Amino acid sequence: MYHAPDRERGCCGSMAAARQTARHAYDERVRQFIQHVLARLERRNATGPVAHTSTDGDHTR
Repeated sequence: MYHAPDRERGCCGSMAAARQTARHAYDERVRQFIQHVLARLERRNATGPVAHTSTDGDHTR
């Protein structure tokens, strides 16, 4: 049985749905990455100051 295209979405409705799904997956990956970076920064700051070692010498002169 042939189904006529949906008048609201047209024949590209499934493509729009696929783009929305892909965008949602991308947004979720970005959100998880940002949370991961923030968690690492919090852990790093919780350990206290880290000694700064420079191979360029003293820059205070």
